[in-house]
Amino acid sequence: MVSKKVSSLVKELEDPNHPLLGPNIKAFYFFGFLQSYHTIQNICYKAWYTIGFFYVVTQWIELWLLKGDLNKALENLSISTLAIMSTTKGVTTVIWQKYWKELLENISTEEKKQINKKDNTTMKLMKNYKNYSRIITYFYWFLVSATVSMVITSPFLRYMYLKSRINDQNNSTISYPEIASSWYPFDKTNILIHSMKCFLDAIMLGQGATVIATYDSTVIVIMIFLKGQMRILQENCKKMFQEKQISNHVVINRIKNCYEHHQFLVRQHNLLNSLLSPIMFMYVLLCSIMICCSVYQLTLEEATTYQRLWFVEYTIAIVFQLFLYCWHSNEVAVESDLLDRGLYESDWWKSDINIRPIFILLAGKLNRIFVLEAGPFTTLSVATFIKIMKGAYSFYTLFTQMQK
Repeated sequence: MVSKKVSSLVKELEDPNHPLLGPNIKAFYFFGFLQSYHTIQNICYKAWYTIGFFYVVTQWIELWLLKGDLNKALENLSISTLAIMSTTKGVTTVIWQKYWKELLENISTEEKKQINKKDNTTMKLMKNYKNYSRIITYFYWFLVSATVSMVITSPFLRYMYLKSRINDQNNSTISYPEIASSWYPFDKTNILIHSMKCFLDAIMLGQGATVIATYDSTVIVIMIFLKGQMRILQENCKKMFQEKQISNHVVINRIKNCYEHHQFLVRQHNLLNSLLSPIMFMYVLLCSIMICCSVYQLTLEEATTYQRLWFVEYTIAIVFQLFLYCWHSNEVAVESDLLDRGLYESDWWKSDINIRPIFILLAGKLNRIFVLEAGPFTTLSVATFIKIMKGAYSFYTLFTQMQK
């Protein structure tokens, strides 16, 4: 019964107008990243993200007030830094939605054009990277959902655990559970005010989770698209002289098609890089801090079992999020470096001598590495991932030495 409902939901997320990005585009519109022409709906979405922005401000105000308590400050910092990234992704996507729509529409148009050609090799490669993108998308959505559920429920589990121990020992009472550390100009010890705060905290964390899940999964799928299309282009280059006898006119048309396909990929890569680079620059700077704070809290002696479970799950989610970006960006770069090999693996020696200069020009055009940048200082790659993990360990060592 459950499997049928899940299967039905997955089918509803598919869209024939967007063969690859169907679930991602529907999520973009549903959560207000891409907005239609309904004025009232657009106002509501913008108000929603504005509230999220001011909520993040209250978290940083609270962080300043907690500067005398390192443990609480680190707990606040691990959430507030992620909240900054979530807000930045949401706000910039709404502001730059014109370019996001262009990018997503270009990808869908290219996919439909290739489906209409009904080339067996192309269809097989498209099916492979589509299935892989679905696995990544749905798994990542599940991981983000599990993480935010742990963040919301962990304080209450900890509260019930401590309350049972205090009752057994006939000790004093404990403070109410707090989902997220944020500042409010009200008395938090009031049960009504505290309940309203917990409700708002849960709503805002849910908003942040939808932003992260939708944005990250869409970017990763676009990277998968670029890599998959490069493999298709490489196969088309290999098949350029597959017939025993082929006219120069047919060869020139195939060279032209390969060139246009490559230029299309260059434009989409440049557009994605312009949208992603500022966000990733901030993310790379903050990621070491987020991972460090989580690992440090995991080693605290006063941390309960529920807290340690939350720290482990949260750290895994952050590391996996970073790894997805770095790994798939690295894969795009590696695949782009192999593009011109498709030409040299073809039967180019069959071509007419007058065609070979054009062939060499195409080989030079394909000899370009697609690099996704994280601001002006670094790129998204496996090497960058390793550097960030080393930086997180350095921060962790610094914090532990400060406590001795």
